[in-house]
Amino acid sequence: MCRRGAALDAEAVRGSFGELSEHLAARGVRAQVFVVGGAAMALAYEARRLTRDVDALIVPAPGPDEHPATVLESESLLVQVASPEYLVAMKLHASRDTRDVEDASRLFGRLGCTSAEQGLDLLARTYPVSCLLPRHRYVVQDVAERAAARRRQA
Repeated sequence: MCRRGAALDAEAVRGSFGELSEHLAARGVRAQVFVVGGAAMALAYEARRLTRDVDALIVPAPGPDEHPATVLESESLLVQVASPEYLVAMKLHASRDTRDVEDASRLFGRLGCTSAEQGLDLLARTYPVSCLLPRHRYVVQDVAERAAARRRQA
């Protein structure tokens, strides 16, 4: 396993899942893991992305994501990452720091979203309206503007 507190890249995360798969196989156990956050970004959407940890849910995975991507499958372990739609909605909703906003803007562009309204629609499809706050409108606007700036630079 990785050193505690070390930055993890996609290769290190995959390696850790490989070790987990071996441990599970040795015990005759099968598990399924649904990865979100920075590890999902590194594994499926931005290979150079580093993360400090792996945020994951043990299956059953949450219902809203109907299209997760499989990044590792063995006899004992299935690892899936959140779809870009689900992950951008999570990043928009959490918007804890600049990293969440940057990740969301990269995914926003990857999805072909061009307006804040599209981001708000994505949030509303993923989270109950009662969980959406006025600040989410400002965060989505910021993300849409950052994604537009990226498109202009490309």
